[in-house]
Amino acid sequence: MSELLEKKKSSAHIPQLSSGKSKSSKFQDIIKGLFFDAVILFANSPSIVVVAPHANQFVDGAIILSRIRAVANRNSSSVIAEASYKRRFIGFLAKLANSIPVPRAQDNLKFVEGEIYAKDGDLKTIHGKGTRFTKFTAKGLLGLPQSAGNSVIEEIKNDEELILRKPFKGEKAENLLSKGTKFKYADKVENDVTFQNVFEHLHKGGNINIFPEGGSHDRPDLLPIKAGVSIMALGAAAADPTCKIKIVPTGLNYFHRNEFRSRSVVEFGAPIVIGKEQGEAYEKNPREAVGKLLDEITTALRSVTLTAPDYDTLMVIQAVRRLYVKKAPLSLVVEMNRKFLKGYLTYKDDPRVSHLKDSVLEYNKKLEVLGLKDHQVELAVKHPLESLVILIVRLFKLAFFGALSLPGTILFSPIFFTTDHISRKKQKEALAGSVVKIKAVDVIATWKIIIATIAAPALYITYSIIGTWLSLSYNIFGAKSYPNLLVFIGIYALLISTTYAAFRIGEIGMDIFKSLPPLISSVFGSEKELLALKETRERLSLEITEVVNELGPSVFPDFEDFHRRHLDQLSEEIRKEEEARYAKIKARRASRKERTESGEKENRSRSASASSTGSSVSNALSRVGSEDNFFSDIPILGDGGYGGSSTPSEHESDSNQYSNIKEITGSSATSEEASAKLRRAMREKQGGFQ
Repeated sequence: MSELLEKKKSSAHIPQLSSGKSKSSKFQDIIKGLFFDAVILFANSPSIVVVAPHANQFVDGAIILSRIRAVANRNSSSVIAEASYKRRFIGFLAKLANSIPVPRAQDNLKFVEGEIYAKDGDLKTIHGKGTRFTKFTAKGLLGLPQSAGNSVIEEIKNDEELILRKPFKGEKAENLLSKGTKFKYADKVENDVTFQNVFEHLHKGGNINIFPEGGSHDRPDLLPIKAGVSIMALGAAAADPTCKIKIVPTGLNYFHRNEFRSRSVVEFGAPIVIGKEQGEAYEKNPREAVGKLLDEITTALRSVTLTAPDYDTLMVIQAVRRLYVKKAPLSLVVEMNRKFLKGYLTYKDDPRVSHLKDSVLEYNKKLEVLGLKDHQVELAVKHPLESLVILIVRLFKLAFFGALSLPGTILFSPIFFTTDHISRKKQKEALAGSVVKIKAVDVIATWKIIIATIAAPALYITYSIIGTWLSLSYNIFGAKSYPNLLVFIGIYALLISTTYAAFRIGEIGMDIFKSLPPLISSVFGSEKELLALKETRERLSLEITEVVNELGPSVFPDFEDFHRRHLDQLSEEIRKEEEARYAKIKARRASRKERTESGEKENRSRSASASSTGSSVSNALSRVGSEDNFFSDIPILGDGGYGGSSTPSEHESDSNQYSNIKEITGSSATSEEASAKLRRAMREKQGGFQ
C-alpha cells in the first residue's frame, strides 16, 4: 500500500494487483463473517451495486445489505463516508460490516482567517481581505457559511484572488459575497487508499455497494452522480484485464421514509459490464471514459428510480396513479409511477396534459382543505345518519384499542419523546450543514432508530431493576422463591411483550383513527361540497384514464401487456369495476364520434347555403366549440384524444390547425373553398380521435 502512495500519480487511478491476501487476521474475518450469518460466500464475478436515491441516511445501507443477502445469498461491503466511519456507534457497525471509508473534503471544512467577496456579480472569481490564498492548494474546497454552497478551487492567482472551477450559485451565496463574508477551506483529499481497498475487494470477487450521489437528501430528483464509482470500476478493469466488473443499478424507493414501519421497494436493474475494452479506454483517456460511464450509470439509475423535476410534479404523478387505478399491487406501484412520470415529461407541453396537471393540483388542494385523503373521498359521501353510526362504532373501537395499548405506550413514552426530540434536532443540524437538502427528512428515521436502539434497552433494564426490587421487597407473586436473575429476566420479557403488544394494537387503532376524517366530514360537513368533490374525482379519473390509454402506447411499446398484467393482479371485484370504467370511456368516445359526424353533416348543409366566407367560418366555429367546448376544454379531452401512435411534435402540429383559421380561410378564398378547407382540417383532426 505504501508503495502505491509513493508512486508518481497519473490522471488515471489504476490500483496494483495484490496477492489476494487480506490485511485482517483469520479471526477478524470469521467475526465479520458471523455478522453476515456466519457464512462466507464468494460471487462468480465482482460487482458494484450502485444505489439511488440516497433518501434515508444510514437506513438505506442496512436495507440494501439485507436485500443483497436475501436475493443473491452473498455478503456485501459498503462504501461509507469517513466522517460516519469514525462515529462510535455507526463506526462500530460499519467495521463489523467490513465497510470501506472514503474521505470527503466537505467533512473537513473549517473557518480560516480573512473574508472573501465577489465583484460585479462574478461568483467564480473570488477576492479576499486579509486572506492568504497562496497557502491553499488547487482542487481544495472553498465553503460559504449558512450552507450557502461549496466549490472546488481551480486556480490561485495570489493571496487575495483565486478562480473557482464552478461559480457559487443561489441568492444566499450572492448576498453573502456581495457584502463580504467569512469562509471555510479544506485541502484536497487523496482517495488512492480508498480506490486500492475497493479494487482489492473486487479482485477477490467481492461485492461493493455505493450511493453515488455522495450523501443523503430529500430532493425529488437525483443529485449529480460522483465520478468515484466510474473510477473504481474502470481502474479495476485497467489493472486486471481478466476482471469483469458488473455495475448493478439499484433503485430504493420509500412510501413514507420518515414514518414508523414504512414500506420500501428495492429494484435491481440490468447490470453494466466493464471489462478489458473499457479498461484500455480508461488508460488512454481517463476523463472521456469516466464521463461516458457516468452517463450510462445515470441513465440506468433513472430506469429503476422515480425522479421528478420538482415536488409538485412528484405529487401530481402519485395522484394520477391513484386516480388511474383504484388499487395497485405494491409490486406495480413504483413501476406505474415511473411510467407516468416518463409519459408526463414526454407530453408535458400537450395542452390536455398541462390542464390535467392543474386540475389534479386543484383537487389535491381541496382534499387538504377538507382534511381528507384521496382514498377517503368515497367513504365521505354517505348519508349523514349512516356515517354517524359508523363514526360512533369506530370511536368505541378506538377507545378500546387505546386502553389496551395504554400500558405499553406509557412504558415506551420516554423513548417516543427522546427519539422525536433528538431526530428533530439532528434534522435541523443536517439542514444547516447541507446545500442539497430541502427539509432534511432523510435523517429523521436514521436517528430514531439509533436512539431507540441505545435508549430502549437502557430504559427496560432500569424498569426491570425497579420491578425486581419491588417484587422481592413485597414478595409479589412469590418472587422471593425464585432466583433474583430469573425474576429480572421475567420482568424484562414481560415489558418487551407489553410494548410489542402495544405497537401491534396501536397499529390497528391508528388505522381506525385515520378513517375518522371522512366520517366526520360526512356527518358535519357540507353534503353538496362532498358530492362535488366525488364528481370531480370521477371526472378526473375518467379523463386521466383516457389520456393515459391513448398516449401510453406511443411512450411504451409494451403498454398493453403492462395494462393487462395490472388487471390480472387485481381482485375479481375491483377488476370488474375497472373494466366497467373502461367501458364507460369507450361509450364517451363513441358518443363524441357520433356527435362530431352529426355536426359535420349539419356544417355541410350550412356551408352549402351560406352566402359568404365569414358565415361559413362562423358556422364551422360555432359547431366545433358548442356542445363539447373544444377550444375551452381541449386539455380534458372535450372532443376526444390523439391516436396512440402519434408524437408530441404531431400533437403540436394538430393543435395549431384550428388556431390558424384565418390562414385557412384567406381573403382570396371563396365561400365554398374556405368551407371545404375547414371541413378537411376537421376530418383530419377527427381521424386521430377514432
